[in-house]
Amino acid sequence: MKIPWAIPNIIEEDKNFAKDIIDSGWYGMGNIVELFEKNMAKYIGVKHAIAVNNGTSAIEVLLRALNIGEGDEVIVPAYSYIATASAVNLIGAQPLFVDVDETMTINPEEIDKVITNRTKAIMCVDLTGNPCDYSKLLEKSKIYNVPLIVDGAQSLGSKYNNKSCLSYGIASTTSFHAAKILTTIEGGMIFTNDFELMKTIKKIRNQGEGENKYLHEILGGNYRMTDVAAAFGIKQLERIEKTLKKREEKVDYYKKLLNGHVKYLDVKNNYSSYFIFPVFIKDRDKLYEFLKNNGIETRKIYPRTIPKQPLYKNRENFPVAEKFCRETLSLPLYDKISFEEIEYVCNKIKEFLIKIK
Repeated sequence: MKIPWAIPNIIEEDKNFAKDIIDSGWYGMGNIVELFEKNMAKYIGVKHAIAVNNGTSAIEVLLRALNIGEGDEVIVPAYSYIATASAVNLIGAQPLFVDVDETMTINPEEIDKVITNRTKAIMCVDLTGNPCDYSKLLEKSKIYNVPLIVDGAQSLGSKYNNKSCLSYGIASTTSFHAAKILTTIEGGMIFTNDFELMKTIKKIRNQGEGENKYLHEILGGNYRMTDVAAAFGIKQLERIEKTLKKREEKVDYYKKLLNGHVKYLDVKNNYSSYFIFPVFIKDRDKLYEFLKNNGIETRKIYPRTIPKQPLYKNRENFPVAEKFCRETLSLPLYDKISFEEIEYVCNKIKEFLIKIK
């Protein structure tokens, strides 16, 4: 049996709608992108949604729109995908790393230790889809008068206190990469209730152009999403609640079969989109190889902290994050994975645990 880690959630209806857009003769950013933005803003519960070409661009454009740049700092978690921090570097600012807590998300209490008068934003990440502690983060944002921005690349569908995680802070971003719950193959989006911020983001997205064609008011780039990409997003958004329900049912089945055998995140009082389902085991690397040899693809999410990446060469220790780096393994999870396949994965994990006793 061969079980992949993820399969894009694309069905024939999505392909047919995208083909209709191609057949229309217009492929670039147009009415379909606008419709996707409108539908997404309504789903998240914000006034404005701005589509871009990928999730990293979404963070970069947002930071530029907030006038963050050279000499500035942005607080980020040490444990996340590289784009959380590299987007900060791309606009000339510096990431300030802090440790995470047992939820795999930024520890709000660590912010006090690193914040300076050059800090221009706090960026949190709902890693794996697990919501951050927004009550405490908003409190820190208010105390230091520094905006909170949300890297929600993994948390479309996640909720904190019954509100979308992407509705918190001055603005949030998400990713529509092929592995995500909702995919436009590549794509991203920025969400905000701030009208002026939205206008600036749209200018930066489109070469600094304002409402008048070929009149470039500020420095921008080409961060546009295409109508073809947006077509996939529109159709998948129509069934996102069904998609989330399926993932929840499959994660619950994983938990039922693995309870007492391995540790996993227990999301309390909030709702996770379960972008991935991680388990924690000290013999993670050996389990990874064992499952691979049995046809099961998994991912080490993530094998090292961002500061320890060669790009940064940071020698600081972030003990909680580093423990996750050593012990976290993401199991296969996608729309079409069957309960029989989940049983196979869990049986192989149990077989491995017996072997290493």
